Amino acid sequence: MLKINNLHAAYGGIKALKGVSLEVNEGEVVAVLGSNGAGKSTLLNCISSVVKPTEGSIEFLGNLVPKHDYDVVGTGLVHVPEGRQIFTHLTVRDNLLVGAYLRNDPKGIKEDLDRVHKLFPRLKERENQYGGHLSGGEQQMLAISRGIMARPKLMLLDEPSLGLAPIIVNQIFEIIKEINKAGTAIMIVEQNAFKALSICDRAYILNVGLIEKTGTREEILCDDSLSKAYLGE
Repeated sequence: MLKINNLHAAYGGIKALKGVSLEVNEGEVVAVLGSNGAGKSTLLNCISSVVKPTEGSIEFLGNLVPKHDYDVVGTGLVHVPEGRQIFTHLTVRDNLLVGAYLRNDPKGIKEDLDRVHKLFPRLKERENQYGGHLSGGEQQMLAISRGIMARPKLMLLDEPSLGLAPIIVNQIFEIIKEINKAGTAIMIVEQNAFKALSICDRAYILNVGLIEKTGTREEILCDDSLSKAYLGE
């Protein structure tokens, strides 16, 4: 589904990615783990064309990812960015409808609105409130739901647990599992390695712009050196 080959990216003279190669297969949940500054967010930003790679290729469903970020959603790839980045001056309902702006199927849009309201009943309760009036957890729910409204084939999630209370984190990760079960592949960047490994099929460990290790969640968890470095054991 997603194939990345020898990807390099830089900010000025600072190299953020130094030859990253990875793939995501249909139906998978793939985690990208690593410490601050490892290049995780840069990787997602390259995939969604927010950041332009200096070298390498990114293919999605057999085609090169479009050069412009505003063309990427139409390919079936959706990026839920770090920090939520919802439209604070729009209502919850309007934020959701923005996610469906490329669609022209009113019946399907209504079905997906009902779907996200079932996944996140809180959003139904607050549908006429401004996004900026929501709590951090509710804004994360809204950001994920806005992504769902585009009916993506692959969803990129950047730090969905960041700044949230543990009970909300658990709820968010249960919903991510439900999204995947419904047929959407997931690529998740997450510092909470235990939570990411609890739902993923495979994981990549990114360290200062390089892939240090890849394997199934069981292989990552059983690697003592990785457990000490990234899981706090």
